[in-house]
Amino acid sequence: MDGFYFYWLGWIVFGLITFFMPKTIFRAISCVIVLALLLLAPLTLTYAHYSFSVGFLFLLVCCYAAIGQRSVKQLIYPVVVSIVIAAVYFGVQVFIRMDPVVLLFGSYVVQLVPSVCMALLLLRGYKRSIILVIGMMHGEVFVKIQQSQGMPVSIGSLVFWDLVALSFIVSISITWITVVIQQLEKRTVTRHIPPSSIGNRIDKHA
Repeated sequence: MDGFYFYWLGWIVFGLITFFMPKTIFRAISCVIVLALLLLAPLTLTYAHYSFSVGFLFLLVCCYAAIGQRSVKQLIYPVVVSIVIAAVYFGVQVFIRMDPVVLLFGSYVVQLVPSVCMALLLLRGYKRSIILVIGMMHGEVFVKIQQSQGMPVSIGSLVFWDLVALSFIVSISITWITVVIQQLEKRTVTRHIPPSSIGNRIDKHA
């Protein structure tokens, strides 16, 4: 069923944000974004023979706003990485059309693993998940343009939302696990390395 993972993971994330995050402006904004995506994802706008998901456009604007706070120099590398991820996503989709037998190994696994692995290799931190989503969205646009050839196509279908939801959850989960391991490592080092003792020697020249 298309959209199954997207809606289940979306409501789970909304619940986690609502009940476990501290009451801040960031929590309020995150809740509004998640709810807006759940409502806008199935809505579409049609231009010529292209149908755009309203949620697709909304998420793209939110991602641009999230990374747009950086300077131009700081944006160069994320932009290059997003282009690489878009190219990987585009290549995987074209390969699937040429050889659909690979979907027997798991359609979501085949489509997710290359893009997620590329993001993990090239990026770190929480911004990685945002750049990954931007790259996949650009790749989706390129795929649909290549597939259109005058025929009606849908950009941001529920199948794509499943891919985005799964890839985002995998990326953010790995980021959280990394942060937890680093904190545990710091605590372990602090406990096992005693502080340097202060000598009891008296300075004769005092």
